[in-house]
Amino acid sequence: MSDMSWKDLRDLDCAAIQSVAESWSAYVGKMIEQTERLRTEVIAGHLNTENFESDTANQVREHIDLFAGRFEDDLSDYAQTRVRTSLLEASDALKAEQDELLELVGLIEERDYEIEGDKHDYEVNPSGKLHRSIYLHLDPPQWLCDRVGIDKPSAWYDLLSEAEVLSKLDDFYNSARELGAQYQDWLRAIMSRAHDADDDAAAALKEMRENPSELPPQLGATYDDLIDDYRTELSEEVAAEMEAIANGESDMSPEQVNQWWENLSDAEQEALKTEHPEWVGPTDGIPIDVRDTANRTNLDNQITGLDQQIESIEAQLEAAGGDPNAGLMYDGQPVDYGQLEAELAELQQERTELTDLQDKITKEDGTSETFGNQKQPYYLLDYNPEDSGQLVVSIGNPDTAANVNVYVPGTTASFDGAGNDEMGHAESMAADAQRWGVSGQDTATVLWLGYDAPDNAYPSQAGIWTDVEAAHPDYATDAAEDLESFSQGIRSTAEDGPSNLTLSGHSYGSTVIGAAAASEGVEADNLLFLASPGVTVDTADALGVENVYATRNDADVIQYTPFHGNDPISEDFGATVIDSEADGLDPLHNHGTYWGAANKQGREDMTDVITGVAS
Repeated sequence: MSDMSWKDLRDLDCAAIQSVAESWSAYVGKMIEQTERLRTEVIAGHLNTENFESDTANQVREHIDLFAGRFEDDLSDYAQTRVRTSLLEASDALKAEQDELLELVGLIEERDYEIEGDKHDYEVNPSGKLHRSIYLHLDPPQWLCDRVGIDKPSAWYDLLSEAEVLSKLDDFYNSARELGAQYQDWLRAIMSRAHDADDDAAAALKEMRENPSELPPQLGATYDDLIDDYRTELSEEVAAEMEAIANGESDMSPEQVNQWWENLSDAEQEALKTEHPEWVGPTDGIPIDVRDTANRTNLDNQITGLDQQIESIEAQLEAAGGDPNAGLMYDGQPVDYGQLEAELAELQQERTELTDLQDKITKEDGTSETFGNQKQPYYLLDYNPEDSGQLVVSIGNPDTAANVNVYVPGTTASFDGAGNDEMGHAESMAADAQRWGVSGQDTATVLWLGYDAPDNAYPSQAGIWTDVEAAHPDYATDAAEDLESFSQGIRSTAEDGPSNLTLSGHSYGSTVIGAAAASEGVEADNLLFLASPGVTVDTADALGVENVYATRNDADVIQYTPFHGNDPISEDFGATVIDSEADGLDPLHNHGTYWGAANKQGREDMTDVITGVAS
């Protein structure tokens, strides 16, 4: 874990880190000049076919070309993609946190607070000077008088004002402590993200040092075998790298993954997409259309595999004729008749869920289904029906859209339900963007159910009195890194520069976004919280995103469940509040009415955020 202190971050020379990163880029350019000389002066020059025409000469030319290509690949992979990008990402991330820290430290010093504690558990408390101004001199500063709501004493002999201060000492103390707690949350969020950036860069560089690139084959008596092995190893190496990235065993960021992917040959990309769609499809940093194709291929393969399993079990059950002792098997293990029927039911349920998804996003002719009057195609970016399941689907292509809205649903969201209510909410936001958005601008709307959502928000919701899962922050903190990765992936694959990116979360989905922003940092321009039970921090400043919006209608039951921090629509949280209208008086019903006709103005205002009009 990073040992960077707030003073270390304050004094860090981020420009020096960036300069080192750019020096690697210059190094790559100089080395590429040398490999080009091999091709132009050696292969096409001294060893050209006019001077040397034989099988041996052909092999030598081929070997030199392979050697040069592998050298360039290694340079691009390590020096350019990994080393340079790791340093640039670290520099950019640390500079952003440094700028925010300088702003915060300025406020802390201006208002006479002190930073105390270690590198991970800072506390921000009123200084002795601030204490004395309140308790000893009865002369608190103007800003604190404004917070408490009284006039500042004009001089030491202003006895009436000093008497009022004396009568409100508890209010002054509590207000000063409250502001210190807000500064503390902000500072801890900054340092948490700075530590993550420091740790990520260190881990990436350590991985490169411990696992250097393999060298190209050497000339020798077994030249033919070496060339054949080299070709085979190159293909295996690319596959191994893709598998490590997909399994989370690589330290590459989504931006590095994108550069790695773009440096592959067309044949390598096509082979990975065809032979290993299960690795390509879910990976952040790979272009959206490639992920969609890979995931659709994988979906087809899974449905075909389920059909085969179902057919096999049905044949066994039919042959057994209801005999529980007929020697039935499933997955290589003996089972009785009832067990096999249960396995069949599970497989049929999974097939139904997958075919429902396939039907939702696919036309009868096998092409992508489209949505709305702009005929935006659906893109399948990730899915997993196991347990509660996960699903990431985009209406429109985030790589080409001017605006991207990533919608994170909350409690009870699941794979099978995502195709119904939650997909309907995403489609409603997509329709609103088409209706009220900026003419000529596309807005992609992503349903991001990339996490295990809580199953209940109150004890009896599941039919029994049980633990309230939505009261726990674990679901949000476990999802934070994945949401951060997805937001970085959206940035890295954008074709025409970064889009206007909004992360919008409903109910517990807002808690997920808050946890990701406060702990990991997210690549977003706007955060939009709908019906939030709290976002893990007490102030919008602690989220590290410039534009923060929140909305809740007056009848929503969520106002009685402040599980996860300060209410985002409260004045002291600091978000821009959007008014939403309730639909009747039912508190539970009104938790899900933000996309309905009764909230037309609220929907228009949210669309302004999503399409960049409000910022």
